[in-house]
Amino acid sequence: MNPLLDLFVLILYFIAVFYAGFHFSNRQQSSNEFFVAKHRIGWGWLLFSLVATETSSLTFLSIPALGMKSDFSFLQLAFGYILGRTIVALFLLPKYYKEDMVSVYSYLGESFGKPAQKTMSLMFTISRILGDGIRLYVTSLPIAFLLMEMGISQFSESEIGIFALFLLSLATIIYTVYGGFKAIVFTDSLQLFVYIAGGIFSLFLLVQAIQSQSQSTITDIFNQGYTSGKFQIFHFEWKSEPMDPYYFLFAIIGGAFLSIGSHGTDLMLVQRVIASHSLKEGQKILIGSGLLVFLQFFLFLMIGSLLFQFYSGKDIAPDKAFSFFIVKEIPSPFLGFLLSAILASAMSTLSSTINSLSLTWSRDWELESKVHPRHFSFFFGVVLFLASLLPFSLSSNWEKGLLEVGLTIFSFTLGPSLALFLLASMKKKPQLPKWGIPFILIASVLVLMLLQKSFVFPFTFLVPMGAGIFFVMTPIGSLIFSNRSSI
Repeated sequence: MNPLLDLFVLILYFIAVFYAGFHFSNRQQSSNEFFVAKHRIGWGWLLFSLVATETSSLTFLSIPALGMKSDFSFLQLAFGYILGRTIVALFLLPKYYKEDMVSVYSYLGESFGKPAQKTMSLMFTISRILGDGIRLYVTSLPIAFLLMEMGISQFSESEIGIFALFLLSLATIIYTVYGGFKAIVFTDSLQLFVYIAGGIFSLFLLVQAIQSQSQSTITDIFNQGYTSGKFQIFHFEWKSEPMDPYYFLFAIIGGAFLSIGSHGTDLMLVQRVIASHSLKEGQKILIGSGLLVFLQFFLFLMIGSLLFQFYSGKDIAPDKAFSFFIVKEIPSPFLGFLLSAILASAMSTLSSTINSLSLTWSRDWELESKVHPRHFSFFFGVVLFLASLLPFSLSSNWEKGLLEVGLTIFSFTLGPSLALFLLASMKKKPQLPKWGIPFILIASVLVLMLLQKSFVFPFTFLVPMGAGIFFVMTPIGSLIFSNRSSI
């Protein structure tokens, strides 16, 4: 191991990211250019950016852990993703292009009024700051672990984690603020190539390591994975206590609902689709992203199954196995390349969140004339960095609780959000006062949280349950508000 050589690779990576940001910084002429690049970016780049945006370092490090602990059942969600994105491409996306939108939440404003639009924007803001801030914190844990394993032991793990977060956030804020949407798309694409290449390189290195360790052929390695059940995809057997979230109906339908909610209503993801030239290109982006995510999941699950063989008989936690393999088995300068891949997966999500938060507060809250989009981007970049530091100051019990909330909050909000967008697409809408829809939306999220706390449903239930709760509460809300108006 040569830490200086690995550091040199990391520096080269950051130089490439900065170049992209500054290369596009002088071409910003309007807020439309800053937020959607005036629909001038090819659909292929937007496809790569979308996949990079929805992929975090948790994907890079935790999906191998799933493959090591279990099997390929996580791929059932990916089948659902493809189904869900196809539904969005055929039924929801045409409405967004028809209205020529920059912020998808303006669709709600036209249907139900400004309070609904602003409430959805506020919900998106809170969930993104909480979820992505904590996701950044989780990203710092493997980075700190890797750096400490490399020999940087004079600082505590928390100090190394905070420093890593600071550098990552600073670099991301700079190219996001100066480059805008176009810089984000191309740096996302660069980052996607980096971490996919890192995953493929790790896969080949694992195969070679297993061959040299056990004198096995490639056929032997994959036969062992098959006979041990690691390649099983579908769970057809029903288990009631506890309910298996990967039972094939739960996983595929839950994955479809999750994808419909995220790629049909989440501003950060929809922004990449409606920035394309046409509806046809947007549909290619959505459906193509589902296929690419499926292949990505397959790659990292395969890495996990090989880690299971490589560390067979050794006491090592699956959640740390891939990080441990990277540090102990990958030589310099390729170790620096793999560290760049981990950072790339985190930076792509952070930059997209910053830009999308700036977009929703500029357009949905109509503050564009008062605050420049770049100032919003800088502000939200700092807010997300500070949100990522919060868990460092909490006790382990509170930290665990906050982590669980941060990582699952999107599922709590996606169901009611999806139901609201479906309601907006209907010709006959409920008669409600202007604050009726915001009340039902927030109440649906709270009811879903209470139900989950009481009964602990599989996570694949949350989005369809949230949508169902919203549709049940809508006529109830109509009745309540109609009675109040008649008094």
